[in-house]
Amino acid sequence: MRFTLFCLPVAVLFLPVIGHLERNRELDSVATMAEGSKADGSLIGLAYTDPMHLVKHTVIRQAQPEVIALGSSRVLSFRSFYFDEPEGFYNCGRSVGKVRDFREFLESYPGKKPRLILLGLDQDFLGGDADDADSPPRSYEAPDAGYGSRLAKGTKAFYDTLKDDGVESGEALPGTESFFGRNARIANEGYRPDGSYLYGRTLRRKDDYLFASTLSRIDKGKGRFKTAEKINTGSLEELGRFLGLCADEGIHVVAFLPPYASPVHDRLLKDKGNYPHVFSLHSELSPLFEKLGFKLFDFSDLRSVGSNDFETYDGFHASEVAYLKLLAIMAAGDETLRGELNAPLVGSLLSSPHSARQLVEEVEEAFPQSPSR
Repeated sequence: MRFTLFCLPVAVLFLPVIGHLERNRELDSVATMAEGSKADGSLIGLAYTDPMHLVKHTVIRQAQPEVIALGSSRVLSFRSFYFDEPEGFYNCGRSVGKVRDFREFLESYPGKKPRLILLGLDQDFLGGDADDADSPPRSYEAPDAGYGSRLAKGTKAFYDTLKDDGVESGEALPGTESFFGRNARIANEGYRPDGSYLYGRTLRRKDDYLFASTLSRIDKGKGRFKTAEKINTGSLEELGRFLGLCADEGIHVVAFLPPYASPVHDRLLKDKGNYPHVFSLHSELSPLFEKLGFKLFDFSDLRSVGSNDFETYDGFHASEVAYLKLLAIMAAGDETLRGELNAPLVGSLLSSPHSARQLVEEVEEAFPQSPSR
């Protein structure tokens, strides 16, 4: 009787959550997600846990791509069909979260190393606290967390989200039965089989394109918009070690500083002295890249790729339309990259994109806007 009374609160706490998580395939294993994504194109859009760096490591172990995109979420708009050999490309966006992760990622890369890396260098990776350069890198060899561990983390995240009124109601969308995660099943939001990201929720809502949330983060000076007196020396040195490793492995690197929406860029510019890692980074890094025969492009200002502010998902994530424009610019300046692209298709997509946010229509947009031509 006492045991039953003890278990009752636990059951009340866990059973509804287990049902929610299981119904939305939030607890499937890393291996199952990797296999399902590749086998039938299922989106992976988890709402309560985030093992995507392990999922992506599993995918590259199986697929052995020869061209990859590497960086934070700000490289997730690169798509496989831009390339002559789509199956040879994989987007490893969000596999890294700081400069220290780059070298660890490459050293633990399973099997044959890629021959080309499209490297997104978030400006804030090279600013802020020196702690970023000294903290341990992300682990890519960690085993898939067991069901119990995933359940515990998912339950905590569920109740944290519930407390903040963030649990979305609604039924799964038609055709999403094989998708993984709440975000994928109710919003068509998540990682595609090529590792890129579909912003289904953003595409379905009305946006004023004023970037108030991002501008507020700048005003607070926290997170990725934390101010700095100088470029982080430790991160510079660590980046140099990573690039040296790429050169030793025969990997060609084409890197870029990702774009900010123009109001965001202009707001940072007003406080230029506190953002040397935004406005001095290209000139600081270029000699290192040139010495190794690599290329570095500065697209910090979205206008530099000929895009308007409709071609964004928020103040620091540009759309796939803008990213194809910047990819074409990089290819024009780098012979190796140019040789990998499907030039006729890229030209066709750029001449007639579906909207400012979608090259081809995958999700019906609530308020589609026109891109710059």
